[in-house]
Amino acid sequence: MRSLLKLVVLLFCVQRGEGHWLHSLLGSGFGVEDQRGSVPSPARIIPIRSRRSSTQCGLRSILLQVRELGLGYDADETILFKYCSGECPRVRSNHDLTLTNLLLRGALPKQNGELWQNGPCCRPTHHEDLAFLDNAHRWHKVEKLSAAGCTCVG
Repeated sequence: MRSLLKLVVLLFCVQRGEGHWLHSLLGSGFGVEDQRGSVPSPARIIPIRSRRSSTQCGLRSILLQVRELGLGYDADETILFKYCSGECPRVRSNHDLTLTNLLLRGALPKQNGELWQNGPCCRPTHHEDLAFLDNAHRWHKVEKLSAAGCTCVG
């Protein structure tokens, strides 16, 4: 199964023109079993870089084990998790200008721990489901886990 995942990621990298990631996939240590027969956790997360500027809002990807998602699943399977990250252009609307002015004057009531957001943020437009096999050989499907597209919202 890991060999198939390596092949898929390899083809993904070649298709995207990111050949410099091949040494990470083909090098020693990633997906190699130890003497006890278990697969060690990767020492670092391997990012899959896009052709866009790294500061622009867009879809990013990392390889990680299902257990590293923090959802309580006992699974060693490695997945490609996609998420949105990056900056959005600050086009100031009349609402933004008014909100900033009211905040600076102290005219808005302060709520404990509440943060005011007066700029756009990079968010998923839609998501993908993920299916995987856990260590007890049961299939799980997690809906809307991975981002499938991103845009600036706000």
